[in-house]
Amino acid sequence: MSTSLTPARIVHGIRWRLRKLRGALSWRARKVRDAARVRMARRSAQPRVDAFMRGEAKRPLGIVGFFGHGNYGDELFLDVFHQHLGDRFELSIIPDLEAKPYFSRPVEEKVAEVDAILMGGGDLIQRWNTDPRYFDREYLTKPFFVAGVGVPIYEGSEKHLEKEHIIRRLQGFFRHPNVKFIGMRDDFGANWIRTKIQPTAPVVSEPDIVCSLDLPPATKPEGAPILGIVTRQRRVDTPDDYTRLIELAEHAKARGWRIRHIVLGTGSVGERDVANAEALAVEGKELVYTESLDELSVAIGECTALASMKFHGTVVATMYGVPSMVLIPTNKNVNFMERIGRGDLVAQYNSDRLLEIFGENGPEPIAAESVAMLRERSTALMQDVRARISAEVANAIIHEVGDQARSR
Repeated sequence: MSTSLTPARIVHGIRWRLRKLRGALSWRARKVRDAARVRMARRSAQPRVDAFMRGEAKRPLGIVGFFGHGNYGDELFLDVFHQHLGDRFELSIIPDLEAKPYFSRPVEEKVAEVDAILMGGGDLIQRWNTDPRYFDREYLTKPFFVAGVGVPIYEGSEKHLEKEHIIRRLQGFFRHPNVKFIGMRDDFGANWIRTKIQPTAPVVSEPDIVCSLDLPPATKPEGAPILGIVTRQRRVDTPDDYTRLIELAEHAKARGWRIRHIVLGTGSVGERDVANAEALAVEGKELVYTESLDELSVAIGECTALASMKFHGTVVATMYGVPSMVLIPTNKNVNFMERIGRGDLVAQYNSDRLLEIFGENGPEPIAAESVAMLRERSTALMQDVRARISAEVANAIIHEVGDQARSR
């Protein structure tokens, strides 16, 4: 069989090579044009990016969390976000209704209006549930960030046990490429996320983000020292028995202390807590009930010691240097106190150890070094979150300018 090439085959081969070469040149030309468009878009977008970075042209940022109910800590999270992000972003709460359907407009519309989404803080990553306020898949159409979130553990509660199908659902959410950063409030939560969820985004552990908040100044008033007590109306079958708390209050009074009962909530939460306040029957106590978060914070800062059933009562007291006796030893409370070496303050509202912890003169103040550490680390976390979100939004501005140029 002859292997010589006929003229027709030679021509066919040449044409095939020419087509291949034209295709390669066309692909190369497209790549060059695309690169040129990107450079042009970056140059065209730079003034807008610079204006955004200077805070002259704020961009929309969606916030996801437990807001609007008046829970003291959650409302402080909003203050944290406004303090660290408000000069560069217009913040909007996406789940903006207290009750179902949780969203005042279709979630798709609300998400489409923002450049990125920030989840935080609090007990939002739950082993037994994926709340639709926090885990709507529509959120993943935008860059998604997490700051100051924890994984709550409720010992002895069948309802709150870990569920495998929930773990799988959380894995599907947090392994999405649009989840960019996960900032947890303690080592337990960070390690749980790394082990159980195994996200692709970086996971860090830093103190509760309220530690980064600029609190209003508080000065100890003249006269007797103040023992602040924070209770809460809990949704339990049997009302909490405050007998031991009343004993603590009487013990402090006998040693010359004043008693201040702080209703640490506003809105609907405050209404429930103030209705429950009568159960702490201490004669002559001062009752603080206000819709002002700053006034609540000052009421804590003026105390010489605190006994709190609420986590952020303890957090804010700590940032004022006020020792806070933990009255509900959840994992977040225990982890927070262990971080500053004050596990001696952890008890329970019905514990017979309360008088022992208080002693004759009240517990020792929180060390200034511990307060500085908490503030420094939580502030660094918020600055990191700010930088990461800003970088994503800057890229979005560049793509936006490029899309506008191509559409003309």
